[in-house]
Amino acid sequence: MKAGRRKINNHLGSVFRARTRSDDNSELSAELVVNARKSGKLCLSSRGLSSVPDQVWTINELTETELKDLQVDLRNSDNQSKWWEYEPLKSLDLSSNSLIKLSEDVKYLADLVNCDLHDNLLESLPEEIGCLVKLRKLNLSSNKLRNLPCKFFNLTELRCLDLKSNLIKELSPKIGDLVMLEYLNLSNNELTNLPTGLGYLVRLIALDLNHNKLKELPPDVMSMRALKKLDASNNRLEVVPSLGELRKIERLDLHMNDLSSFPDVRGCTSLQELFLSHNSITEIDVNCLESLGQLKILNLNNNEVEVLPDEIIMLISVEQLDLSYNNISAIPSCVGKMPNLQNFVIDGNRVKNIRQDIVRCGTPRIMKHLRQTINPTNTETMNSPLRVCNPNTFPDKYTMRNAKLLSLVGQNLAEVPEEVFENAKEAEVTCVDLSRNKLQELTDGLAGVTTATDLKLSYNLLTEVPDWLGDSLVRLRYLDLSKNLLTSLPASIGCLQFLIELNISFNKFAEMPECVYEVSNLEILTANDNKMSSINVPALSNLKNLANLDLSNNNITYVPPELGTLNNLRMLSLSGNCFKQPRQATLMKGTEEILAYLRNRIPQTY
Repeated sequence: MKAGRRKINNHLGSVFRARTRSDDNSELSAELVVNARKSGKLCLSSRGLSSVPDQVWTINELTETELKDLQVDLRNSDNQSKWWEYEPLKSLDLSSNSLIKLSEDVKYLADLVNCDLHDNLLESLPEEIGCLVKLRKLNLSSNKLRNLPCKFFNLTELRCLDLKSNLIKELSPKIGDLVMLEYLNLSNNELTNLPTGLGYLVRLIALDLNHNKLKELPPDVMSMRALKKLDASNNRLEVVPSLGELRKIERLDLHMNDLSSFPDVRGCTSLQELFLSHNSITEIDVNCLESLGQLKILNLNNNEVEVLPDEIIMLISVEQLDLSYNNISAIPSCVGKMPNLQNFVIDGNRVKNIRQDIVRCGTPRIMKHLRQTINPTNTETMNSPLRVCNPNTFPDKYTMRNAKLLSLVGQNLAEVPEEVFENAKEAEVTCVDLSRNKLQELTDGLAGVTTATDLKLSYNLLTEVPDWLGDSLVRLRYLDLSKNLLTSLPASIGCLQFLIELNISFNKFAEMPECVYEVSNLEILTANDNKMSSINVPALSNLKNLANLDLSNNNITYVPPELGTLNNLRMLSLSGNCFKQPRQATLMKGTEEILAYLRNRIPQTY
């Protein structure tokens, strides 16, 4: 029994013994070396390494034994492998190990382009890392770094630098020397301020600063004119500089800070998402709203806002508006006219003009209530098959000028008076929403509203679209023709070169209209629930920017494998058709799996 117990203890001792350098070196097998030399890539992720195997640093050099073997192999003319013809190491993955430091020998990997060191125990970096002058992507996240060596900033070819989840308290102004950076992640560190050199990163597209201890953003952040995403949430920001120069910014996240005023985002005309929750903001700056015509998400929950201004209607593209847990006592009825609002959250306020039972019913019920307060009508009139509104129910040109919006949603209209379009033209509206009516045709008056960029005509009785639409409304970016009775579109639609989203779902199209393939900048094409029987891949390939394609619930009997070559697609929906391949199980896996499946079915030519 004692002998048996002793044997078990010895076994446990071997399991938990300290890892040696010899153990680490053994992780780099001869097979891995050969494959790395062929591909230029080496992955040693999750190997339990406490140090980097010595041969990693000299992997591009042949050993004496290999040189002798090479002389033999060169005499063999039938040798097909030619293992000595290798790629220099360009990609190295050492992530998810227990590395405490890097050797100075890292300098020998001069051809390295991509290096992943995330999820280790690195406390410092050697100065020699600055010798990797070809490095474009470096991931150092989830380590224990407190600072970066001076020569680190010699890495002037870096495009992507991830430093999140470290212990960095101060960043050198030399960060500005990394002038090619496009992505910089400094989140979850100990930063209390940012260096002025940050403003030299003029190519930066995404900057992540969340979960630090910042009290302010330096004014030279405004020099980052290419910036599309800025996340400074979960800090201690009390004030932010004017952000108007960030004309390409699409996502701004400032939630969980100490802001007392609405940030100055005048000029941020590309902004689509603005997160300001959990601050101390007392009012919405109406001067900023006019610039936010592209805004889709505005989150202001858990602030101290007391008044929701009528100018909120200028946010014509907003789909999600969260004002919960503020001090708002009244919701202006004009909110009911906001054409794209799908999620409107106001619980946690003391709203007096909307009953709490309506609030609890959610967005559709709230919006219906607000619209009824604008146009109180009896049920009999609303259900009339062909109704022409009382002139008093149409918005006047002054209202339209402020909101840049003509909205007649759900008025059950058979026609719209020409005077309304004249006023809309004079007001230079950018959004025209005539959805949920009884329109059977579009009158020429609409052709005069040439400033429109967004036209919504869903839920009507249209059987055709007039030829002038594509010739007159040339600024259109969004066109919604869904839920009508259309079987064709005029050739002029192909002239809408600014159009990025087209919705022709729930109509009667037997095939995709040819003019659609001529809309060169189209990004979103929604054509579900029609009668289309085929997919024209060569024509679709003309739409170089197409990212979302919905062809679900049609009569498609065959999916061409060549559809898998449309590499720009990020969302492809084909469910509800009658083809046998791909099977439903494949469709459920998502767009990437569908495209990969289709590519694998393309006949190989030799």
